[in-house]
Amino acid sequence: MRPLGEIWAGIAGGPEADGASPVVRPLALGWATVELDRATSELGSLIGEGQIARSAPRSAALGAACQMFGTDDPEMPWVVLLEPDTEGRLAATLARHGEGWAAAWWSGADDARPATPAARIAWSPPRPGPFGPERLLLGGPTTGPHRLTATPATIRAMTDSQISIRAAAAGDAEAIASLFTDEGYPAGSSDIVERLSRFTSTESRVLVAELDGTLLGFLALHAMPRFEHDDTIVRILALVVDAGARERGIGRSLMGEAESIGRELGAAFVEITAGHHRPEARHLYETLGYDANVAAYLRKKL
Repeated sequence: MRPLGEIWAGIAGGPEADGASPVVRPLALGWATVELDRATSELGSLIGEGQIARSAPRSAALGAACQMFGTDDPEMPWVVLLEPDTEGRLAATLARHGEGWAAAWWSGADDARPATPAARIAWSPPRPGPFGPERLLLGGPTTGPHRLTATPATIRAMTDSQISIRAAAAGDAEAIASLFTDEGYPAGSSDIVERLSRFTSTESRVLVAELDGTLLGFLALHAMPRFEHDDTIVRILALVVDAGARERGIGRSLMGEAESIGRELGAAFVEITAGHHRPEARHLYETLGYDANVAAYLRKKL
């Protein structure tokens, strides 16, 4: 691989090689690969000491798992590793062009640069990604055929995590009620205030997730002893994320905090119910390491 600094210097600023409109200074380099472990090792040697590795949510837009790296040097870019799913659009692009540098160019959602047929470049339609709408640039120079654009939320999320998790308070009732209602469980603010009053113990808690000061998700949990075993389990009773803010790591952050609480309480495991009508939720839990068991819950209305 070429030295990272050399690659960065060659793409930072200036017009595109094909003569299209000037581009925004790239936030990060990326490497699209089908062998994440090998690429991670090679990029690690490029980045050198002081590297920071952070996992990122799977990109729904590209069908790729992401891992981010950075250095203590403010002049060096973040590096994004993208490992495609076999059916994703990134996988199709890799099959056409081979693995290589990617995710070099970042810009706002108002970026409306057209495709340039003369250079055989075509933008894919925007789709939701981990931190905002993303588009894949298909074709282009052989030195960098894989490119992304993303909203400014991507920049914030890659350079400084803005998701904060805290205990819910009565002042959050209106936002929680709105999220719950949008999810199909109508509730008023007064209803939520009353429920929150019942979830203030060590074993029963409600957590909220905020991004840039806006409440975008919540989770309710309850730890309980099991009679058939001499242990405790944590059950997730509710997990709701704003529909417009999904695929940004909010659900993962809430689940991660719930698991930390479970470990503090000495729980044997965390369990959550995933309905068949929510395949995206089931996928999230499976990517977090949750296994579906064969137990069936039977109910009788009282």
